[in-house]
Order: sequence, then structure tokens, then C-alpha cells
Amino acid sequence: MPNGTDFYRSRARQRLIWIAVALVAAGGLWWWLGFVPLREISSLELRVEKSALAPFSAPPPLVATGTLAGLPGGGAGGINAGGASGASANGAAAGISASPYALTREGIISDTNAARAANGGLPAYQENTTLDEIATLRLEDMFAKQYFAHVSPSSSSAETVAASVGYSYLALGENLALGDFVGDQGVVTAWMNSPGHRANILNTHYTQIGVAAGAGNFQGERVWIAVQIFGRPASDCPLPDPALKATIDSEQSQIASMQTEIAASRAQLNAMQSSDPAYSQAVAQYNALVTAYNSILTQAKANIAQYNALVTAYNQCLGS
Repeated sequence: MPNGTDFYRSRARQRLIWIAVALVAAGGLWWWLGFVPLREISSLELRVEKSALAPFSAPPPLVATGTLAGLPGGGAGGINAGGASGASANGAAAGISASPYALTREGIISDTNAARAANGGLPAYQENTTLDEIATLRLEDMFAKQYFAHVSPSSSSAETVAASVGYSYLALGENLALGDFVGDQGVVTAWMNSPGHRANILNTHYTQIGVAAGAGNFQGERVWIAVQIFGRPASDCPLPDPALKATIDSEQSQIASMQTEIAASRAQLNAMQSSDPAYSQAVAQYNALVTAYNSILTQAKANIAQYNALVTAYNQCLGS
């Protein structure tokens, strides 16, 4: 039989063992609970910027009156828009005496690109058949409805025509000229002498051009109308993937819902006693929620980074 000292030593060892077991159990429970700090999702920054250019650039139409513009005595002045009929794009109208200084699409485009090359070595505009079509429709509309302006009495314009023929653009511009000019070079020179028209011709953001020129009756007189349409197609700078943006929106909605669910689960745990038989199950459910939350959070952040990289590339393209 152990003496008194051994008995008390044995009791002390047993108590230490039970305390150690309790501490291990508590530590294990803390590990089981797995209280992972919840991380807030970074905000989705949409950095899509507008083009540095106005979407549509249209300086006041250029009108030449008196003698042929570009010859001695020629000049620019006012003229009221009147009737016109029998216009023929890029040629003289039927029944109207042809000017020796006829305007042509090919010549106007060539002289326009020559002006760009002579002013800073700018790259040539590429002729686009859809822009040619827009210019022709604008020319025919002005003769048919007897007006000379960027917007018709019925509110049609280069912008509305572009929409009707399916030309999607980042930027669009229009130059107009009416009167008699010293051929293609004469009308381009007249435009280059006008600050607004010159700006369109020398623009560094446009990449394409379309032209139409035709003769017709204007207030009983024979006149020429020339139309330049400048554009940069939307395909030059693809927009960030809308499907990716939709995925991010869905993920953010799911994350917000899970945050609410996790908060409710945590409140339930705080209200429970660890001795409650249902406590372990509640802890498992909480940890499963946290794991799922952190997983979708990681994916959402990766998608946001990818989307913002596309936005940055888009903005850089607009500025080029």
C-alpha cells in the first residue's frame, strides 16, 4: 500500500494528465472550428474610357462661290441651299454641262493622303467601301432633299446612315464642300485651308475614308458637292468580353449571398454551448461555407484581374 506522499503524488499526476487532455481537446476543437478570417472581395474597377475624339466630327460645310475655287478671284462665301436634281455620284449630272474640273472619288482620296504625307508623314487612309456607300447616300440625300448641311431636315446624318448600313465605329467624321473647285486637288486644298476640315484630314485616330462627289442643279445653277467620311471601325479596339463581365457579376452576387449565410452560421455557433450534441455538426457546416466562400472569392479576383487587363488594353487602343 503506497504511503501518503506517493498517494498525493499520484493524484497530482492524474490531475496534470486530465488538464493536458483538456488542453489538447480544446486545441483540437479550435482547429476543427477553423475560423478562417473572411476576406472582402476587391471592387471591380471598370476603367473603360471614352475616345479622346468626339464620336462625330463635322466642321461647318465648306461653300465655294463666284469663280472656281483655287483660281484668281475664287473664294468662299454663303449660299442658300436650293433644289438639285439629276445628281450623279462621282460624275456630271445628266443634262448638265460637265465642268472641266470634275471631281472624282479616286482623286480626292489620293490628294487627301498626299496632304497627310506632306504634314508629318501621317499614314494614308484606307478606302472603305462601306464609308463610300455612306458618302454616296449622304450626297444623294442632299441633292434629293435640297439641303446642304450635316443634318437633313428629316434629321438624317452621317451617323444615322452609318447605323443603317451597319458600320460600327469608334469615331466618325464628315467633310462637305459645295461649288466649283479646281478639280480634286482644288477641293482638298480648300478643305486644308479650313481649320475644322483640315483637322479631319490630318486626324491621327481615323484609319479609313470614303468619298462621293457629284454634280447637280442647285438653285438653278450647276454645282458640285463633295463628301468625305472618315472613320475608325469598332473592330480596331475589341471591347472587354461581356461574358466574362457577366460571370463576375454572378460571382459577386453569390459572394454577397454567402457572406450573409456565413454571418448567420457564425451567430448560431456563438449562441451554442460546445457541449451541445449539435455543436460539432454546426462547426462542420460553418467550415464548409468558409471553404466554399474562399474558393469562389479566389476565382472572382482572378476573373476581375483578367477583365481589368482587357479594359486597360482597350483604353490603350483608343488612345493610339
